[in-house]
Amino acid sequence: MKKEIRKDVLNKLYNLSQKTSEKATKESNILAQLFESDSWKEAHVVGTTLAMPKEFNTGPLIKQAIEEGKIIVVPRTFGLGMMEFYYYDFSEKLEETSFGVLEPTNDRKFGKDEIDLIIVPGVAFSPEGYRVGFGGGFYDRYLEAFKGNTCSLVLPEQTGYSWKPEDHDLPVNRLFYFKETGVI
Repeated sequence: MKKEIRKDVLNKLYNLSQKTSEKATKESNILAQLFESDSWKEAHVVGTTLAMPKEFNTGPLIKQAIEEGKIIVVPRTFGLGMMEFYYYDFSEKLEETSFGVLEPTNDRKFGKDEIDLIIVPGVAFSPEGYRVGFGGGFYDRYLEAFKGNTCSLVLPEQTGYSWKPEDHDLPVNRLFYFKETGVI
């Protein structure tokens, strides 16, 4: 079931990535909600990803965080589905993984107890905060012992699916959805 959902949503996200203006509008709407949230306002260290083109663009999020004096950390993956978060700003040297993901190469690792908020990526999301990820299980493993806040930024293309969460699946604390705004 998750494989079919993943494939369907990734196709939708690829199609949306071809409509750059529409995608940017949706992302801006969702980011505005995040930036107004207590989770964001109270966070000093924020974990996020360096997004690929079909994913939610985290560049504006990272820029906003740095402007607000927050510290950004992004994941670096290791064998056996493990990952850790490392310091990132736009000047950091990056390395492309075999998955095509960019990761920092520095040694400034942040422990789970040092991160206030993690923006958890995903492919599809349930209203309860469960997610279909990219299939590696990295975030489920990492979040098992994470005590900070978690949230996800959810495009309309990523909703409307249902599946039974597996025992190891962990929901995020909050989902930020695109909200239609009335234009006069």
